[in-house]
Amino acid sequence: MWNSISDFIYHGPVKAEIIESFLMVLALLVLRAVFLQTNFRRHPDMELEVKRRWYVVSRNITLVLALFGLVLVWESQIRTLALSMLAVAAAIVLATKELIMCLSGSVLRASTNQYSVGDYIQVGNLRGRVVDINLLNTLMMQIGPNALIGQLSGKTVSFPNSLLLSNAVQRDNVLGDFVVHTFDIPVPIHLDSDAIVPRLEEILVPLCRPYIHRIERHLAMLQAEKMFITPAAQPRITRVPFDDKVYNIVVRFASPVNKRLEFQQLVLDEFIRVQYQLLKEHGLPPA
Repeated sequence: MWNSISDFIYHGPVKAEIIESFLMVLALLVLRAVFLQTNFRRHPDMELEVKRRWYVVSRNITLVLALFGLVLVWESQIRTLALSMLAVAAAIVLATKELIMCLSGSVLRASTNQYSVGDYIQVGNLRGRVVDINLLNTLMMQIGPNALIGQLSGKTVSFPNSLLLSNAVQRDNVLGDFVVHTFDIPVPIHLDSDAIVPRLEEILVPLCRPYIHRIERHLAMLQAEKMFITPAAQPRITRVPFDDKVYNIVVRFASPVNKRLEFQQLVLDEFIRVQYQLLKEHGLPPA
């Protein structure tokens, strides 16, 4: 059996294609390794997140080039095979529908630059920070379990790129180093909002004040360069009716990405203290 395989490789009709395929793949892997090592040595202080991004991008580019090169090398054999498989082409398409959708979602993500490694995104009910992207799926560190906490849970979640074809993608850090963050606080209907909102503003406004001018300049630059319609940088707290039991206090502010959760938690802590005091004044047990 081994003699037959060796005879096929060295004397068969596809001898040249096998050798060319092997050399091409080997050359791509070597070039990728040399490129990464050279780049990392030239920039020894490169952040881990940036290194990870270079690693993922170079791997995906290498994979695409390898697939394209293999198609070119085996073109005649593929053409012959395609003609012989014409009768079952429809069945193959149906069997690989999900694979085709994943590849289509990957093309959509790359062509529209929806997100990249390091971005905070939400697709459907899945929310997290992207750590890896390939042609079929996306891997991210999960955020949760409570949406208001917004911290990494330590778990990973992977979703097929086909979800990008049927679900909206929310990206938090589209403004670069800054973010406009919004969250809701449900409040019992019998608690006076005039006693709550000023207390929250006393906490939020001083926290945001040192960053407002920097954020306004950054937003103006983005609006000029990328023609974005950018939001206002000033913090704002509004009240929205919900039903006959609760109303919502909507807190919106701009801050550096790494400060948003800290500011949010300080506002929530103050709300809990105010709510406790108001319930106590009404003679009601704290909820």
